[in-house]
Amino acid sequence: MTHADIPVIIVGGGISGLACALHLHSWKIPVLVLEAGSRLGGRIQTDRVDGFRLDHGFQVLQTAYPEARRMLDYGQLELRTFGPGALVRYRGRFYTLADPLRRPGALLDTITAPIGSLADRLRLLKLAWQACRGPLETLFHQPESTAMAFLQTAGFSEAMIRRFFVPFFGGVCLDPRIEASSRVLQYVLRMFAAGDAALPAAGMAQIPRQLAAGLPADCVRTGLRVRRIYGDGVSLDDGTRMPARAVVAATQAPETSRLLGLPAGGGSRAETCLYFAADRADWHSAYLMLNGDGDGLINNIAIPSQVSARYAPAGKSLIAVVLLGEPELSAGELRRMVRAELVDWFGPEVEQWDHLMTYRISHALPDQAPPTQSPYRPPGPPGPGIFICGEYGSLPGIQWALLSGRYAAEAVRQHPG
Repeated sequence: MTHADIPVIIVGGGISGLACALHLHSWKIPVLVLEAGSRLGGRIQTDRVDGFRLDHGFQVLQTAYPEARRMLDYGQLELRTFGPGALVRYRGRFYTLADPLRRPGALLDTITAPIGSLADRLRLLKLAWQACRGPLETLFHQPESTAMAFLQTAGFSEAMIRRFFVPFFGGVCLDPRIEASSRVLQYVLRMFAAGDAALPAAGMAQIPRQLAAGLPADCVRTGLRVRRIYGDGVSLDDGTRMPARAVVAATQAPETSRLLGLPAGGGSRAETCLYFAADRADWHSAYLMLNGDGDGLINNIAIPSQVSARYAPAGKSLIAVVLLGEPELSAGELRRMVRAELVDWFGPEVEQWDHLMTYRISHALPDQAPPTQSPYRPPGPPGPGIFICGEYGSLPGIQWALLSGRYAAEAVRQHPG
């Protein structure tokens, strides 16, 4: 093997690693992606169970993500969109909070919903307008606080914060106290205002599959777990050494720390997602449903099959129930308690729903409390010939995973090795 044939090794087959590989391949730089699991995609996976498509935890693609627009073929993904707003459950009833520009017919319901005041609605519109001004990068140069402190300073009422922002933004960051960065809050509001929350028609796993399809088959190997990363190669669990002109760590933050022999970084946010199969009903909605009461285990509920019919067999609906964290309950007790809450939400028909699967995801997201690193300022190489992409030293999410993959590829391209 000549030096020109020695590849850049990318450890991790999630979307950041695949994005990095695609850029390097487009520049005719040999690349090899090593994935420990049997499937590519990292946290973005979709299982098939009894004719249903189950994403690993509730996930969406925001169509306004600039890097996703750059790298993904939305038409090929056959994106299907959620309703532009949410249904907030408060004191036993559901109230609509919808984008008045895209759902003008819901304006009266949105204004009169007891989820904060009219002044809160105007503050939210103003905040979204401010977040959409100027280049996206400027949001990450602003003064930073927790989202909770930011909203309180902005004048939002306690009712609006507790009944809307806590279940909404808490669900985005898996953070029930909304202590995540105010910059992240503004970024999320900008993405929701500028685009739609969407699902690929055949499940979220279509995203990494589309990326991988742009690489030659011999560029990717699954089922190979890397033990350690070095500047000139990697060692596998079986002791095999593989040479590389450079190595990119494209794994989740805890795994990146292990591979590089670094101290563990910040904490993780966990998610528990239960899927149920139900007979299709007229009340099933394409809006996200939020727990505005703040009690119980459930934070939010979605019905992906209302967005894309391919998520469920004909005549059936797929119900996704999201809990923040990992309740210390047995599988049976967890299902019993969640079903009891669902009965309270939707009535006795819930007793006929079939439980399909429970996903407990310990590292669903890293903690995003301030201070946060701007995703436009990627971390420097941790050592000669070693580069990083993904959430490590950046922010989590599809936008930032794809962008960090490009940044890492550009850094590797300039590497003299």
